[in-house]
Amino acid sequence: MKQLGLPLLGLLFALGAQAQDIPAQLSGKLVALRGKSVLPFAASDLPKAKYIALYYSAGWCGPCHQFTPDLVKFYTELKPSHPEFEVVFVSRDESSNAMEKYMGQMTMPWPALRFSAVKGSRELNKYAGPAIPCLVLLNEKGEILSDSFVQGKYVGPHKVVTDLKKLLTGDASGVAQSELATPAPLAATAASPAGSSIKSPSGTNWDEAFKKKP
Repeated sequence: MKQLGLPLLGLLFALGAQAQDIPAQLSGKLVALRGKSVLPFAASDLPKAKYIALYYSAGWCGPCHQFTPDLVKFYTELKPSHPEFEVVFVSRDESSNAMEKYMGQMTMPWPALRFSAVKGSRELNKYAGPAIPCLVLLNEKGEILSDSFVQGKYVGPHKVVTDLKKLLTGDASGVAQSELATPAPLAATAASPAGSSIKSPSGTNWDEAFKKKP
C-alpha cells in the first residue's frame, strides 16, 4: 500500500503544480498609480477575476508608447461594467524610477507588479515573450487564452485585446481556443533587447533577455 501510495501522491502533486493560482502569485506584490505616486495596491477584488492580462512593457520601448494608450482606452471603457477582468503591468524597465515614470506618463489605471518583485516572479515571467509590448491573457488557473505570440510569431497585443473583448461581451461563445489564437492579418511592431533569442511561450530568462549588456 505504501509503495502504491507514494507514486499516486507524486502524480497528484504534479497535476496540482501544473495549475497556477494567478491571484495568489500576485498577492502582496502589486502597486498602483495614485495621483502622482505609486503606492501599494490592495487587490481585494483580484481573486474574483476570471481573466488576467499580463502586460509586459517598458518606458524605453517605442512600440509600447504607441500601444499603451489603446490599452488604457480599452480598460477605462470596459472595466466599470466588466469587473471580471484585470490588467497587470509587468515592467521591463531598468529601474523602479523608470517604471514609475512610465506608469505616470501613460496614466496607467491598472495595478503593476512591484519592481522589486519582478525578477523573482518566475511563475509570472514564464509567460513573457522575447519582445514587447507583449500582452498575455490568462484565466485564473494560469491557462493561456490569448497571446501576443502565436507559434513563435509576433502578432502583437491588439489581437489579445480583441480576444478579451469578445470574451467579455459574449461574442466568443462557442469560439474554439484555436480560433482565439489566430494571428492578426496586419504586421505588428515590437522592440526586443539586443542578443535576445528567447522563444515564447517556453519562458523568459530575465538576465539573458532583459539585463543591460556591459
